[in-house]
Amino acid sequence: MDTNSPDVTTDAPAAEPAGQAPEEIRHLIQQWKRLDELLAGLKRDDWIAPTPLPGWTVRDVVAHVAGTEHMLAGETVPDIELPASAREYVLNPIAELNEKFVQEARPLAVEDAFEDFRDVVAERTEQLSEMSAADLEAETDSPVGRVPFRRFMGVRVFDCWIHEDDIRQAIGMQHHLGGDIGRFAVGEIVNALPRIVGKKAAAPDGSRVRFRVTGDAGTDLPLATDVVVDGRAALADVDDTAQPTVELVFDTPTFVRAATGRIVAEPGSGVEISGDEDLGRTILGSLAFTI
Repeated sequence: MDTNSPDVTTDAPAAEPAGQAPEEIRHLIQQWKRLDELLAGLKRDDWIAPTPLPGWTVRDVVAHVAGTEHMLAGETVPDIELPASAREYVLNPIAELNEKFVQEARPLAVEDAFEDFRDVVAERTEQLSEMSAADLEAETDSPVGRVPFRRFMGVRVFDCWIHEDDIRQAIGMQHHLGGDIGRFAVGEIVNALPRIVGKKAAAPDGSRVRFRVTGDAGTDLPLATDVVVDGRAALADVDDTAQPTVELVFDTPTFVRAATGRIVAEPGSGVEISGDEDLGRTILGSLAFTI
């Protein structure tokens, strides 16, 4: 793909707010910049490339990201009827809300869709820059329950980060999941591992499940953590003196994409199992935790 001669250009995005904003806000604004740089380099045909998300092209992913920010900026959800074709992959109320923004944006020209993304990001950047410390700590509804607004924005970092990877995967571009934003965002996955192991995979009491993710620190997210089941499952530091019940060793894209439901990880294809293979396979089949 030639990214040096983009077909779509618009004005550059607004600068990030000054001051010492919380890391969630700083990472979110930086992730928007990363998305902007990626989109600015796309060829026109790249915008219609299918992504790993059922029914969505690259342009639809951009419309979804922009639509969520429109909603957070105070705009109402579009009052439109979804086409019958969308019912094949719209399986819950949150997906229905997301799809309405996507469907509303479908008639837009690519240039207008990109401009809409940039406009709403600029608006949201300004809004975030004006929020007080009390505003950021105020309780609000979010996909992870009722949490401080700042925590909700951490979820937005994760969402925009994984959607950058969706776009990269769609157009055959090298993943770029590492860096400071990636290390922050992958915390959402790591924090979900006890529920995946203990509740979804029903690992028996006394189990120790070791997760290792390999790769270069520049584009990847090397990490290692144990999940120990002792009455309930909990994260634990890797203890090399303790033999794990099962160990799962992933490359970064496989770990992230399986945990976010883009793929189902299979041993020998980006992940290896050692120890209790049956439990390992059950965990792999239970790994997806996003809605």
